[in-house]
Amino acid sequence: MNQHSAASPSSATKRVVASEQGLTLVEVMIYAILLSVVVAIAGGMISSAVNVSKTVVSMTGNSTAGQLVAKSVVTGIRNSSDFKLSSPTGNDQFLVARRASSGATLTWSCNAWYYSATDGSVRFTASNVAILPPSAAELATWTQLTKNVQPVSGTAIFTALNQRLSVSILGLDGANRPIDITSSATSRAGASGSLSCF
Repeated sequence: MNQHSAASPSSATKRVVASEQGLTLVEVMIYAILLSVVVAIAGGMISSAVNVSKTVVSMTGNSTAGQLVAKSVVTGIRNSSDFKLSSPTGNDQFLVARRASSGATLTWSCNAWYYSATDGSVRFTASNVAILPPSAAELATWTQLTKNVQPVSGTAIFTALNQRLSVSILGLDGANRPIDITSSATSRAGASGSLSCF
């Protein structure tokens, strides 16, 4: 009977110890610290990926806008019989070209691009009559090809030499490195037609 009563407390102790098994406060704190480190690392990686994505989207949009201007001007000048480049006010530039259509019958139209040095915008318009330098109200109705650009060097984005026109744009979006886009085209001088554009 003595053995039985001695065995009894031993099994009762085992049951109490088994029911109290779990994590200590120190273990919980260590797990919490490890979890917060993992969450901080993952959060940093996600934040970095989001920032890189925003930068890529911004630079791509900036590059695309600059390429749109270059393509518009180069295509217009290549299909033109002549062009005229002037500076109506300050460092603004006004480019007008007499352009042949791409249809089956040869027709002419006037194309114009306006670079505003004040806001760095480039705008475009086309007409069947001569295009004169626009007022601010008229310019607002032109199609805006891009904004926030400036010349790669000097004060001009357009430069002309004989029948060759060059366009050099430095696209800016503030936070990222500027994107330099440069292109040129030669007008087909000597083509005849009755439309006078300038």
